[in-house]
Amino acid sequence: MREHHSASPLKALIELFDSEWNQFSIHSFGFWRNRGWDGAGSGFELNYYTRGENTVVQDSRTLTFKQGDLFLVSDSVHHSYCPEGSFDLYYLMFHFDRPELNSRMRSLLSQLKLVTEPLSVPGSQSDLHALITELRMNRQVSVLAKHYFLHIFVKMHMVLMQSTGQRNKNERIVRQVIEDIQERLDNGLKILLPEVAARHSLNERYLNHLFKTITGTTIGQYILSFRIEWAKRLLETTSIPVTEIAVVTGFYDGAHFSKAFKASQAVSPLDYRVRHAYLSINPDSGL
Repeated sequence: MREHHSASPLKALIELFDSEWNQFSIHSFGFWRNRGWDGAGSGFELNYYTRGENTVVQDSRTLTFKQGDLFLVSDSVHHSYCPEGSFDLYYLMFHFDRPELNSRMRSLLSQLKLVTEPLSVPGSQSDLHALITELRMNRQVSVLAKHYFLHIFVKMHMVLMQSTGQRNKNERIVRQVIEDIQERLDNGLKILLPEVAARHSLNERYLNHLFKTITGTTIGQYILSFRIEWAKRLLETTSIPVTEIAVVTGFYDGAHFSKAFKASQAVSPLDYRVRHAYLSINPDSGL
């Protein structure tokens, strides 16, 4: 089994693409069939194999690829060679318009084994096809192009999260706990931390520590945030009394709800409703 570094640098890379998309350029792209090459590409590169197998000599190392493999190439590669064969691949060549952003991308890539060995990401062909179609319509800066590009990297991130390593194991546990909590909240059930821990065969204290390490917040804070967001939606879109909203969203009573809501939003539930509720339009008012 191929092992890869933590997904954290890849997550940071995704965030970099997202925040600096207006400085990002995909300057070459296409579909490569059965042809070899002799020379490195221009800038950074992403390759995705859709058929066959291929062996590439890249500087001083030899790499083997097969269908479903995705591979990133840094701009630090000086020479790449591949003989003709029987394989198909999509390729994207990209860079940032600012040197400091390319430096950040290079640094993040160096922390990933994705530049020294491929990652199997089956099912990515449709994403590459959709992205290249969008690019061929001269829509590189479109929202769709950004969506397709980021989705490819999100898939890579998900694969890395599911690979070996303690943090990835912990992230899977926390993801399962969040899904568990979400399902119970959606069904109006009470959330008791000892019961949550027991369902996942974990110590209560350890689970809360693990949850905070991965998400940056405790389980209690996560649940409170969910309930506050639910209450905000009800205040904005319904005329349900505040005391009833308190019960519906899982607070002990109206006083507990009002105190928690004000601590979170800096306004009382009633004031929030006045400021954010949809405007009621009276057809006889002429509005």
